[in-house]
Amino acid sequence: MRRTFRPVLLAPGLSPASVLLLCLCLSLSSGAARAATTALPFRVGPPAAWVKPLPIPPDSGPSSAGEEETSVSRLLLEEQMRVSGHSQEHYLHAARKVLAPQGIDRATDIQIHFDPTYQKLTVHGIWRLRDGRREDLFQPAEARVIQQEPELQNRLYNGTLSVVPFLRDVRVGDTLELAYTIEGANPVFGGRFSDVVSVGQPFPVGHFAYRLLWPEGRGRTLFIRDFAAPGLTRSEAMLGDEREIILERRHVPAVRSEDKVPGWQPVYAWIQLSEYKDWNDVARWASGLFQVPARSKALEQEIRRLGREPTPEARFLAALRFVQDEVRYLGIEMGPNSHQPHPPDEVLQRRFGDCKDKSLLLVALLRGLGIDAQPALVNTGLTQLLDGWRPTANAFDHAIVHATVAGRELWVDPTSTLERGGLDSYEPPPYGRALIVAPGTTALSTIPAPTLKEPSVFVDETYVATDRDGPATLDVVTTRTGESANSMRRLLAGTPVSELSRFYVNYYAKKDAKISVAKPLTVDDDTAKNVLVVHEHYRIEDFWSSDGRRDFSAHTFHEYLTEPSYSHRAFPLEVEHPVFARHRITLKSGEPLHAGKDHDVVDGPAFHFEADTRADGKTLVLDYRYQSLADAVPPERIAEYVKAVRATEDHRGYYVQLAGRGARRLAPSPSAGEAGTFLLGVMGVCLALWFVIAQGGPVELWRKGRAWGRRRAFARKFDADHQGDSAWAAIPITGSQELLSTLGRLRCACGASGEAPRDSLRHEAVVLGERHLTLVQWQCPTCARARRAYFEDKGSRAA
Repeated sequence: MRRTFRPVLLAPGLSPASVLLLCLCLSLSSGAARAATTALPFRVGPPAAWVKPLPIPPDSGPSSAGEEETSVSRLLLEEQMRVSGHSQEHYLHAARKVLAPQGIDRATDIQIHFDPTYQKLTVHGIWRLRDGRREDLFQPAEARVIQQEPELQNRLYNGTLSVVPFLRDVRVGDTLELAYTIEGANPVFGGRFSDVVSVGQPFPVGHFAYRLLWPEGRGRTLFIRDFAAPGLTRSEAMLGDEREIILERRHVPAVRSEDKVPGWQPVYAWIQLSEYKDWNDVARWASGLFQVPARSKALEQEIRRLGREPTPEARFLAALRFVQDEVRYLGIEMGPNSHQPHPPDEVLQRRFGDCKDKSLLLVALLRGLGIDAQPALVNTGLTQLLDGWRPTANAFDHAIVHATVAGRELWVDPTSTLERGGLDSYEPPPYGRALIVAPGTTALSTIPAPTLKEPSVFVDETYVATDRDGPATLDVVTTRTGESANSMRRLLAGTPVSELSRFYVNYYAKKDAKISVAKPLTVDDDTAKNVLVVHEHYRIEDFWSSDGRRDFSAHTFHEYLTEPSYSHRAFPLEVEHPVFARHRITLKSGEPLHAGKDHDVVDGPAFHFEADTRADGKTLVLDYRYQSLADAVPPERIAEYVKAVRATEDHRGYYVQLAGRGARRLAPSPSAGEAGTFLLGVMGVCLALWFVIAQGGPVELWRKGRAWGRRRAFARKFDADHQGDSAWAAIPITGSQELLSTLGRLRCACGASGEAPRDSLRHEAVVLGERHLTLVQWQCPTCARARRAYFEDKGSRAA
């Protein structure tokens, strides 16, 4: 771009060159200043006049025993919201005091998130209170604005920006105060207001407050529902033409986290606000977003291709698998597209989309094929908890499809890849509740829970050890059906068979160091029946121990039959459901085994377990079955559940002892010294007989002895692998807060446990097929041992 300079009147004593240099400097400095100003996507200034900031309460210490904070004390947490037309202003004000050096990182870890496509951020300040002085530490030029894309590992992009301030000179005893306002509302909601406010936190809060200014003449009713928030006070007043609603509580106790809490169980007390009248109100809103437009030439061509299938069932499956497998999962969810799908023609052309995009494309294809279909909104974690919610558009985090094929109602997830089999064996997704997107929908629909009548996982191990001193062979045949076959198929799609084989042989090597692969691992996949079979073949040296002993275990059930980290609980314990698994172990020995038959059953609050033992001649068969009965155990039955899990330990393992092989020799005549030894032997036999009688006879003693043998620590599949030790035994979590709390409970080999300094944590993303894990590495603060743990986020899925 060409610049035009105007003539300049020269001051006395200034040469043209000097004036030119001065103009250049002024131009550069003013340009730099403008660039620095316009580069910031946020403002810095005071709050609006409608805001009434609360004073910071004094640090009065813990409100009750056990509520003390060791590093940071949260003194104030307040939110203020003003609703006006289609606009919303959200003011947040918080204060926290640093109590220990470890708390400096936690107190200064500040990130302010906003969506620049429809929101404006104004930072009011970040103040340090020290010795009665209040000083603003926020330096806009030093703050960094980053686009983190927290759901990038799930292939979702939403364009959210984060302002990250870098605060200087924060010490123990300081109080940090933060205040900012975010203005704007997502236009996709058409001006409808709804909000969810968390009252409870994993830490105590000195003063919680939520203030709402609601326009009195808005014409729609505001519904407020309190979910388990005891001690919350509510007051209302009129301020001109606005109604002021204040919800607050002082000395809010901490909610302590527990492991394996079901997603449908509320953990933190919260408040829901919504102006949606009923679920029909939400369904009509969603129907406006999920419009199927007129079909393009490309869409018509795809419909004609799918229409060549001979039956409605075949056409439905062809359309479903096309969207699942040939349109990859990738979401661009900026602005309104957080909830509004892209047009089906666009999704078809670019061959990618998120759950909304893929669902609407599938609906368009099915309707073109003459099949009745509608999008449906679900929540992947809350499931039946939605029954107690006020109707709101914010209740959902995922989209699926509801269809009727040949009179059969079906619920299908277009994001689930590589599903196979026919409609007769199709399992509905485990989402519990759904809102069918149609103008006539008036209530949530119940998605039938998947059921298993036969084992979906069958591990069949056959050991052939005919020579006590020679090598043994192990053949493993693992048969998977239904969703288990689908999951294994997805894993194989992203993991080479050679890598899977390497993992499996290294697992078995934890027990048998001299194991080797006898034949390559093979996979048989019957996609018509959705049956996937994996074959493994091994050779094992030194199969028997030096005294002729061998241990066996039903390692398949280890992941299902584990005790919770917290057995004294306030919340239910989640149980993976439905699960039906079978594990059979066959030993073909070269020597006779003790003949017998046994059948054991353990029934727990959420599972049924059976163990069958059969020995005949030189063959031993151990047959185990596990079936889940419920998806959770209530707190009052946890002790019963733990007792049942421990009872299965008596039956999940078995050992075989071959007969001795000592050489016979002639016994010499006893000497005088040997006579005393003989007398002691007689006394020992008498004591042994008395012990047998006291235990209820030889049969009962034999049963108890075998049960005791079974209780020993048997080798387990993925054994290295206590939970978190490997990617295959990743610890399930629902968010970053649970990850940090779980790290604090993991015990080091030195016996120490506790929270590691955050600056010592190193995070690494790990992808296994379609599983997205996080590897956390750190150093034990007590013994300096290097530690690591794998986590898998099972939290809510973005729509």
